[in-house]
Amino acid sequence: MRSDMCRGGCYMPHLCSGRSAACLMRPKAYYPIFADLNGRRCVVVGGGPVAQRKVTTLLSYGADITLVSPTVTRRLTAYARQRRIRLVPRRFRAGDLAGAWLVYAATDDPAVNGLVYRTALKRRVLTNVVDQTPLCTFIAPAIVRRGALTAAVSTGGGSPSLAKLVRDDVRRILDAYAPMLGLLRSLRGIAKRAMPNYSDRKRYFDRLVRGRTLALVRTGHSGVVRREALALLKRKAAAI
Repeated sequence: MRSDMCRGGCYMPHLCSGRSAACLMRPKAYYPIFADLNGRRCVVVGGGPVAQRKVTTLLSYGADITLVSPTVTRRLTAYARQRRIRLVPRRFRAGDLAGAWLVYAATDDPAVNGLVYRTALKRRVLTNVVDQTPLCTFIAPAIVRRGALTAAVSTGGGSPSLAKLVRDDVRRILDAYAPMLGLLRSLRGIAKRAMPNYSDRKRYFDRLVRGRTLALVRTGHSGVVRREALALLKRKAAAI
């Protein structure tokens, strides 16, 4: 790091410790990553509609969820009764983040949200205080899922509404690609046995996604596509 830069990346080290207003005003660049939440302890603080959306999303990824709030929605209550989540019916305490991997703070109380953020920083827990980008160590993108095919759209916290609009456009694109992914995944094991060398397999799959195969999949000719893909694999393997 340059000697005239603070650890947050701005050029006012005499004013900034990396979390000052000067540093926080600098546009952030978020590193996109797809996290495995299956079985990991995730905490959601708050019991309203926003918290409900966060819990519902986390459940779809297999997270082990603890919800902390004195009041919760009917759906959240149902989740707790079904033992899909662990409900702690009181205000947040610092100890609630013990062993947590990430936390969402979705309350309308700035004091509680601030306590969640400070506690999470000390414990090095990934944190998102909803609609408070400066109090986030991660931000939630707009997500599109089509089976195993997932796309995430982010505006760096600048406009969630625009991110959702872009997500809707991306959804239409994924609708066309999802069947192709199913075909490619079904061929991986066969291709590994026929072509042990990674470079050979890469050329084969590149040929599939750039040739007429994708066009056929999009028009619903999956049976024809699979036969052609296997025939191409046989030719490629024989030529090695």
